[in-house]
Amino acid sequence: MRIQLISGILLLASFTISCNRESVKIPADAGVSRELATFRRESLSAIEYELHFSIPAQKESQIDATAKITFELKSKNPVILDFKPSYEIDGKIPFVTFINGKRREVKYENEHLFIPARFLVKGKNSVEIEFRAGEQSLNRRSDMLYTLLVPDRARTLFPCFDQPDLKANYTLSLEIPLGWEAVANGKMTSSDTLKEKVKMNFSTTEPISTYLFSFVAGRFEKIMQSRASKEINIYHRESDPNKTAQFETIFNQIYGSLEWLEEYTGIEYPFTKYDIAIVPGFQYGGMEHMGATLYSDRTMFLDKSATISEELNRAKLIAHETAHMWFGDFVTMPWFDDVWTKEVFANWFASKIVSPMFPDINHRLNFLNSYFPASYAEDRSAGSNPVQQQLDNLNNAGLVYGNIIYNKAPIVMDKLVNKVGEESFRRGIREYLRRYAYSNASWDQLISILDSLSEEDLTQWSSVWIKERGMPHITVDFSGDSVIYRQSDPLGRGLKWDQRLVSEVVPNSDGMGYGLFVLDSAISEKVLNLLSSNGLKDDVTRLSTIINLYENLEAGHISASQFVSAISSYLKSEQNPIIFSRVVGYLGSDILREHFLQIETLLWNLLSNSPNAQFRSMAFSSYINIATSADASSKMYQIWSSPELFKKVKVGERDLMKLSYELAIRYPDRYNQIKGIQRARLSGDDRKREFDFIYPALSLIKSVRDSVFNSLLCEQNREVEPWAASALSYLNHRLIQERSLEYIRPALNIIEQIQKTGDIFFPSNWLRALLGGHSSTAAKEIVAQFLNERGDLHPMLKLKVLQQSHHLNR
Repeated sequence: MRIQLISGILLLASFTISCNRESVKIPADAGVSRELATFRRESLSAIEYELHFSIPAQKESQIDATAKITFELKSKNPVILDFKPSYEIDGKIPFVTFINGKRREVKYENEHLFIPARFLVKGKNSVEIEFRAGEQSLNRRSDMLYTLLVPDRARTLFPCFDQPDLKANYTLSLEIPLGWEAVANGKMTSSDTLKEKVKMNFSTTEPISTYLFSFVAGRFEKIMQSRASKEINIYHRESDPNKTAQFETIFNQIYGSLEWLEEYTGIEYPFTKYDIAIVPGFQYGGMEHMGATLYSDRTMFLDKSATISEELNRAKLIAHETAHMWFGDFVTMPWFDDVWTKEVFANWFASKIVSPMFPDINHRLNFLNSYFPASYAEDRSAGSNPVQQQLDNLNNAGLVYGNIIYNKAPIVMDKLVNKVGEESFRRGIREYLRRYAYSNASWDQLISILDSLSEEDLTQWSSVWIKERGMPHITVDFSGDSVIYRQSDPLGRGLKWDQRLVSEVVPNSDGMGYGLFVLDSAISEKVLNLLSSNGLKDDVTRLSTIINLYENLEAGHISASQFVSAISSYLKSEQNPIIFSRVVGYLGSDILREHFLQIETLLWNLLSNSPNAQFRSMAFSSYINIATSADASSKMYQIWSSPELFKKVKVGERDLMKLSYELAIRYPDRYNQIKGIQRARLSGDDRKREFDFIYPALSLIKSVRDSVFNSLLCEQNREVEPWAASALSYLNHRLIQERSLEYIRPALNIIEQIQKTGDIFFPSNWLRALLGGHSSTAAKEIVAQFLNERGDLHPMLKLKVLQQSHHLNR
């Protein structure tokens, strides 16, 4: 490889050059500004990438790479490529550039390669670059790696036009060590052995956005099925036969999702292939790279104690990622302020897709349970944000993600479908996909299509629900047989949320209304008595009421003792697993911590006496989380030490790992004993590595805990983000929160680094792990002081802090 050293980063805000006797000023801030993206979108077309990566067996060795980028240039203007590798050599970035066949020296400034107009021509151009691949988003381990480039991380791996509305065709080749497998967006077209490496060539993709480019390489097993002329491969590293036996279910759900979406949209699967890789320690549940969709092993492989909710969640995840093939991959948002559009489609359609897979489940009930509580958790906080947020630069695009876009948006979509009608909505969706195939479309463009099919004013309706933050507060008055709802905007903007509200016996009895239904003392007493006496027979009404009671608990309209008393009276009679799961989840909330001893007894009685195995399993999981007394700790230890003797619940491998962590905190003198026994039980090297990473956070020795914490402040030790978050959460466990107060401020101090170096959910996960176990005034004051002193903190990042510290400000 030919390499030259070029000058390092210069902090320039724009490039100005002379071109055709005119001065052309191009904004070139760090990241990808909206101005730069607009300039390029108007200038470039017909983009193609030919990429090659040579991956050595040694993790420490660099990955040499080449990129050939061809494009049509509308006029002879300069071109700016994005590149932000995670390395420098003597303050410089090494690469070699050929432009239209000639070697040229180009500037590297402010995370960009700047190609002057004099090297380019109007029409077709080619840029060839020899470089060292960046590794920030390469997720590299000793015997595997995978790309994860959403939202703006393609530029951390290779030079590119890293914005979603510059779709391109990709042709990839890889050199990988012997014994490794590889999967990418395209089909493998050839494979040749070269000494100690294998070279794999992959077919050219359909037009896709940069964040969807993907490959996975490493020591994987492969299993294949073919149905209806569609061949699907699953790449995995699982050795537990109880888990590999689940492949048939996974295949069934993938094929079922594809069939449903093809029938609904009228469009056959729009890409060359559909393969998946199940990755240990994957950051998300899944990621929709067409042809190489990634999934977390934790979500896809269920323990033998798995509940119906966990089975349903896996099916929904598969349906969600499959829906993205049409909604997100085939048609993509032009800018990440509209990223929620692909997520709302994926979640809403996932709920529809899984309905026939689980015919015995009340799917209206499941929709209510899946989306409303999670949405309220952020919408009630001071960190609430609109569904559609303003985004000036893609380097902040990760901050757009959260419960609002994943959970409030499907609620809003459901209201939209009810407003325009199922058939009109389907016609609109088909037109949307046809019109913008392999291209880009915004939410407003979808609304324009649906507006033409409806007599409703969807633009005004959308403005309140999509572009404003927060939720209505709704008071309820009973007058004879009628119910009067009065809606108010708690933020004082005078907004009105257009929605249909129903009340039969209790407020919002059909669960369709969104907001805080404020219960005064008289109404709350009536509702609590109805729940306690099993007077709410309809499942949807009962769950809607429980959710509303919990939200009134959060808002201070009912007390914790009232809530726990009502739940304790009613819960033993609950027969629905979805409702039971939601209630035992609520019982673990920090707002009820003063009642954990009472709740502990309730849960133990349920897991001991319930005739329903799933209910016992759910009660057991919640019991582990809230157990406080010495008696509870003793019971947990007995279960962990002799799980085969505990007949009430099937205790799986991850249950035992969780128990070992909790017991190490409760029995610090048995730390080494617990460690030795638990590690010897583990199957698979990946789970052993996970255990070895997390377990030291539980040490009684302060210097060991401090060492773990300080290691987490270093980027290289956060490479497997779920493990890092778990270690941080155990350092800040609720039972030892007093001794971990000193960790809060240093961990908050690096939140900007967490955002820049971590993946999209990691800032929230980091903050939740740090603060979730704290409930003291001291912790509240540390967070408040941080926010007061950091007025320069990006507003979207501040919202994340406010969301995850909401419980400290009750």
